[in-house]
Amino acid sequence: MGESKAAVEANEVSRREFLRLAIISSAMLMGTGSMLDGEQLTPHARLRELAPGAVRPEGWLRGMLEKQAAQLGSKLPQISWPFTGAYWAGEEKDESIKPGQSWFPWEQKGYWIDGAMRLAMVLDDEALMEQVWTTIRYTLTHADTDGYLGPQLFKDPTGDDHRWPQAVFFRSLTACAEAPSPMMGETGKGIVDAMRKHYLNDKASYGTPERNITNVESILWCYGRTGDARLLALAENAWQEYMKVAGNKDRGDLSPMHVYADTPINSHGVTYAETMKLPAILYLYTGKEDYLKFSEAAERRIFDHHMLIDGIPSTSEWYSTVTSLDLHETCDIADHTWSWGYQLMATGDSVWADRIERASFNAAPGAIKKDWKALQYMSCPNQFLATLNSDHHPKGRGGFKMAYQPNPGKRIACCGGNVHRIFPNYAIRMWMQAADGGLAAVLYGPSKVKANVGAENELVEIEQTTNYPFEEEIRFTIYARRAVRFPLSLRIPGWCKSPRLTVNGVAAMGEQTTKGFLVLRRTFKPGDVLTLTLPMRTAVTHWPQGGVGLEHGPLVYSLAIKANWKPIVEEKYTTVEYPSWEATPVSDWNYGLILNAAQPTKGVDFARKPNLASENLDPWENPPTMLNVLARKIEDWELQSNPQNSTQKFTPPLPELSTSKVSQTMEQLTLVPYGSTELRVTIFPAVKA
Repeated sequence: MGESKAAVEANEVSRREFLRLAIISSAMLMGTGSMLDGEQLTPHARLRELAPGAVRPEGWLRGMLEKQAAQLGSKLPQISWPFTGAYWAGEEKDESIKPGQSWFPWEQKGYWIDGAMRLAMVLDDEALMEQVWTTIRYTLTHADTDGYLGPQLFKDPTGDDHRWPQAVFFRSLTACAEAPSPMMGETGKGIVDAMRKHYLNDKASYGTPERNITNVESILWCYGRTGDARLLALAENAWQEYMKVAGNKDRGDLSPMHVYADTPINSHGVTYAETMKLPAILYLYTGKEDYLKFSEAAERRIFDHHMLIDGIPSTSEWYSTVTSLDLHETCDIADHTWSWGYQLMATGDSVWADRIERASFNAAPGAIKKDWKALQYMSCPNQFLATLNSDHHPKGRGGFKMAYQPNPGKRIACCGGNVHRIFPNYAIRMWMQAADGGLAAVLYGPSKVKANVGAENELVEIEQTTNYPFEEEIRFTIYARRAVRFPLSLRIPGWCKSPRLTVNGVAAMGEQTTKGFLVLRRTFKPGDVLTLTLPMRTAVTHWPQGGVGLEHGPLVYSLAIKANWKPIVEEKYTTVEYPSWEATPVSDWNYGLILNAAQPTKGVDFARKPNLASENLDPWENPPTMLNVLARKIEDWELQSNPQNSTQKFTPPLPELSTSKVSQTMEQLTLVPYGSTELRVTIFPAVKA
């Protein structure tokens, strides 16, 4: 579609104004950042999201996000295909894509667009915002005459291609529509109208095939902002249609028979994660309890059968067992934590925030090279090497998906884009509006939030000062023009048994709810300081084949293996500055832990570095906390070799101790947070003292 010169110039002016205003931290930032009151948007929510940008990360969290933005967050479109292509900005086909898979590049770039847009919003990063807005603007200004948004290549509703790429990309549009600036009202309305027209005129089925159903997320978002009952009917009808095929493993293994029987999941991880959240979202808009019961039962299967120690289920690519060698795709970190956020909003239960936190503080940084120049497609609690042929998963054995790469997976480049959603979404959802008109601190970390609270909808700012999860104390400072009465809810993690709260240094009692929150109902004065202390304890967890793991508070601890890093440049997918990396071990890793059977944590000593409060702290590169443990070397526990190629090595399973050669010499090991490691031992054999 062509544009006149005048139209192009007008659009350029609008784009610049959008960028200028979208980056301004408005002093009058509205808590919901949307065009309708929060109760109208999701009338049955216990907790509601704030607008992207309402929460500003500080301290170590901001430092990590800035590193992400400076590296792959902004550089990926200059490094690796398909991010180098013009997908969502005019590229209609690529001859290297197999028939029936032509949606792949749009899905993958859509992930990056959504993550980078949200990253720009939480950081006020104008350059990154402009980079992403170019693509979004193109899509919005090139709608078809019937309103269809997206590539013509897969518009045909009867073709093999489907509407999954729109489900991925449209999340970036919703972020734009909710962005906090004076202009966003009109810009947001334009996005809402464009999405409504797209969905209401589209002839495709949203109940089938495969992931079309995931568009229910955006359809309902649109319904909440327009009140158009046709959109609600479209979403509910699509779900009912999907239920007819949901038992098929290729459709998510979400038949009611399997869900309510709590069977292990026989499905692709991303497909299940993206689909199981939909009933929770339907509940937010309809209040129908059956939807919520279904989503909770679907989630229960994950935690009963598939959860790994780092907070993400074994999904490689399908749900699997929980041994020391089971892996998960990095996409599953982004998609499961995103889905759990909807469960949190629907139920108001802090257990979902606990789960988001555990995955975000362990699995996520554990899959990313600490300089944010590479990541893994597949990562694992035990990974003693990570090369282009060391993937130890049986179905991908010998593959390249465990190496650290700027775009792992190459042609199937989902993780390279999707990784950018994890931490911006963590920041956006740190604070939520409670149904009682107050604010809820649901995810902890250094940050500031601006929102409207109380009966008179007054603006307050709360600064959260902390080095959590590396310390136990979290301080909240209240800023407002005058005293404001509102309820403040503070999450008490499930692992914390004796929280303490003070207000201006005086012990305070709050209302402890059955949902895991401590609620303080009072009139807050400007300058009030609340201090929440969450005492952490060390715990031992047990795993198949006699394995044991150690954790302290929300963090899992691992033995970091020193690595030899070898760069490899692969044309089209890497550059000299951003190569693929092969990591092989150069320090000993073959240890078993000595634990007291009667008192497992006796002799496990927690330590914290004294310079924790340093503003330059990078906790993932320079871990500030550690566990000191006693261990013995298992001398015949070695890397596995490929029988056909002795130079090809794999991470081995846990050894059979009854036949192993265990050293009689005790050694002290220092374990660090899982997220601070790249090669690591997390699940250890337990040896006798």
